[in-house]
Amino acid sequence: MPKNKLFNEKLIPAKKGDTVLAGTTALHSRYDPYTEAEKYINSLDLKPYKYFILLEPGLGYLAASLQTRFPMSRIISLHCSTFFNNESTMSWNPGCSESLEDFLECTLLDAEAADIKLIEWKPSVAVYGKTCLELTTGTVECIRRIDAGRRTVKNFGKRWFRNALLNLTILQTVTAIKPGSVPVIVCAAGPSLGDSLSEIAEIKKQNPGVFIIAVSSAAPALLYRGINPDLIVTTDGGSWARCHLTESLKYQEKSAGKQVFAAALTAALPSQMQNYDIAILRDGSLWQDLLLNAAGLLQQSIVFPQRGTVSVSALDIAFYVTSGKVFVTGLDFAHRDLLTHVRPYAFETMLEQRQFRKAPYYSQAFERENMIRHSGSHGIYKAWFLNHLTLLPGRFFVLGESKYGIPSGRPFANNTGEKIRFTMNCISNKTSKKQYIEILQNALNNPLLAEKLGKELQELLLPGNMQENNINTDELKKALMEFDDG
Repeated sequence: MPKNKLFNEKLIPAKKGDTVLAGTTALHSRYDPYTEAEKYINSLDLKPYKYFILLEPGLGYLAASLQTRFPMSRIISLHCSTFFNNESTMSWNPGCSESLEDFLECTLLDAEAADIKLIEWKPSVAVYGKTCLELTTGTVECIRRIDAGRRTVKNFGKRWFRNALLNLTILQTVTAIKPGSVPVIVCAAGPSLGDSLSEIAEIKKQNPGVFIIAVSSAAPALLYRGINPDLIVTTDGGSWARCHLTESLKYQEKSAGKQVFAAALTAALPSQMQNYDIAILRDGSLWQDLLLNAAGLLQQSIVFPQRGTVSVSALDIAFYVTSGKVFVTGLDFAHRDLLTHVRPYAFETMLEQRQFRKAPYYSQAFERENMIRHSGSHGIYKAWFLNHLTLLPGRFFVLGESKYGIPSGRPFANNTGEKIRFTMNCISNKTSKKQYIEILQNALNNPLLAEKLGKELQELLLPGNMQENNINTDELKKALMEFDDG
């Protein structure tokens, strides 16, 4: 993201308005900046978009011209310099208290990539150079991530909601986590995890206090080699996520102790997990808070933002549960030829089991690897991850060779610290699906809750009806009733 720099801008009068002089270069016409902006907008041959994002437009001439031509569109101005004070809530500069990413996520509430048009102001590109390029790159990456998130919600919203209701009705014990200060190793499921398994086993033997967090797809590889994770994390709401958890549970008899899980409220959980201890993760949305409060679990759950990838969620948890150092392995955002994940891996086991003469394993593995590689998800998550690395100086290391600018490190054998502890609690409040649905329906009648709750539920349950400030409460109540299946 662009950092604030000094460009020695100053406001000078033009014959029909004002312009800005940055060094010796004027950002707008010294004669008629209004007409200049109008001619530029006309030259772009634009169609109506829901959002126009202006990349360092200088003063407000471009925004005014666009608003006149497209009165129903929303105009967002992003600046390279704090010289341009925010003229409205639809404007951002490097001096703002919120980051560019947070600003765009809050502003582009209901946007997909196709709803957005980026417009650069050519004089600003010449003046601000690299800073303007950083602003553009950061904006594009953020839009890609927001778009991916919107499409995910659109495709999986109903499934997430159904999972939440089911999980609340089947869970018997929940776990509260008391943070400590011991070193934590986070195991993602990339192929490089296989290179670190022997080292992890040695570290755990030398220092049993080291806390191991594994994403659900990495857990079978650890358990297969006799390494028992202290916490297994699952956030995926797709039915396939149950395969990884079921595979992990198969190793229960071989492991040294009963596994503890951290699961998103919306995660897909196999029914046998009702007998396991689970720390519930929520995303801070109102609908999840209302359901968890009704179940008596709100205070015991932990708030984490939705990340789109369980590996980054596992890192969130790691920095929550320890004030000590965090080490990561298997976070590759890449494949090794046909090897998409560390083995054993539940999906590859499934491919091997269902292969036949006309669809051998390697053909299926090639198709799957090609599909994942071209989906673009690796690039989106990697860009987000690299952009946030600077927030973790001195506490974040990679097992093995340095990667993505993260220094290499390893917990010392004599590392000590306060242990991370679990407190198990039985769920005594058995609320039915019907009662949970009624709680949300009643909340929609509450004027203090209706707007926020309505937007959240509409995005989940009626994504095709998403329109700003147009919440159809009756339709939402009707949609909620579809989940009352006993």
